[in-house]
Amino acid sequence: MNILDYLVMRGDLTFSERPFNEVDNLIFSVLAYLDMHDIVPEEFVFDVSLRKLCKRYLELGYDQSYIVNDPKILLKRIVGCKRFERVRVGGYCHYVSQDEQVQFSCATFMLGDGTAYVGFSGTDDYITAWREDFNFAFMDSTPGQDEAADYINRLCQHTACPLRLGGHSKGGNFAEYGAAFCDEMLRDSRIIEIYSNDGPGFRNSIQQSEQYAAILDRTRKFIPEESLVGIMMSGKAKTKVVKSTGKGISQHGFYRWQVRRDLLEEATRLSPTSAFMDETIKRWLDSLDDEQKKSVISAVFDSLEASGATTLTELNSHKWASYNAILRAAANIDPDVQGEIFHSLKQLAAAGKDVLWDEAKKAFDRFDPAKALAENNDE
Repeated sequence: MNILDYLVMRGDLTFSERPFNEVDNLIFSVLAYLDMHDIVPEEFVFDVSLRKLCKRYLELGYDQSYIVNDPKILLKRIVGCKRFERVRVGGYCHYVSQDEQVQFSCATFMLGDGTAYVGFSGTDDYITAWREDFNFAFMDSTPGQDEAADYINRLCQHTACPLRLGGHSKGGNFAEYGAAFCDEMLRDSRIIEIYSNDGPGFRNSIQQSEQYAAILDRTRKFIPEESLVGIMMSGKAKTKVVKSTGKGISQHGFYRWQVRRDLLEEATRLSPTSAFMDETIKRWLDSLDDEQKKSVISAVFDSLEASGATTLTELNSHKWASYNAILRAAANIDPDVQGEIFHSLKQLAAAGKDVLWDEAKKAFDRFDPAKALAENNDE
């Protein structure tokens, strides 16, 4: 059963009858991806129902099928569900700036039970959005993270209800960061739960901060068995590994996550592939200083942006012109930066080899010749 099945099986139960749960969190994280331009106001006025949102969204012909969690699929199914009929949406914020290297999008959902869910969108189709994700590796805070904290402060000036914060991928990171670094009084008195759904973690400087420590008891993180995004960097939040029917990166999408009644179905552990990537990425990042990380990331994304494309869709639709522009830009990269890129790739390969060697060594250390011989004789 997935979140769409959940709407069928549990959609007739109001929040009064069955309190908000971790599956509802996924649903609002998907809805946070919706393009709400000309539908939901930026002001913290909550008079747009999900039915009205769906009707206008379809009339405007919005298409976000390029997103791993295509929100139209869920939006069309949720209309008519008793559980969500009282939900109202407001405070829509969408901001993208290539110069500032930021993509930020969120909205607030009033649930009708006296609480609200602030949903932060994850990475969309903008190249700038993907660049910001990688900037997490060397920046203590990005403009998007700071905007998340500011959004919460502004929301609390207009509402008095308890808040849940959450999001998918980068949106999960924004939810955690915003909760930790918003106004201290609001953080301690207004925020009741924080959800990071396969969201990347934080640099050590954030993890070791008093602000981050102050939200840990209210933070829950969910990652699929073959997580490749949620394992990036790290965090200290309580983490649940969720069963998924997808393979590899397709597990990043919620429609493949498994649900049992009002809970996400728990897996026994991360897959060997995810565990391997987790350790490899950690070692690789530890092998580079901040300036090296910045040089590599800037070189790669400067080359992508040299194509003239602003989105991955544009990049792909004019692929040969884009690729030629990227190659020309790459050829003009400063030789010292080219050296940094080469060094970084060597370190990545070395980290992977080290992990493989460590796993092999552990296997040999666990090997018991007498036991193996006895098992062989039994056969």
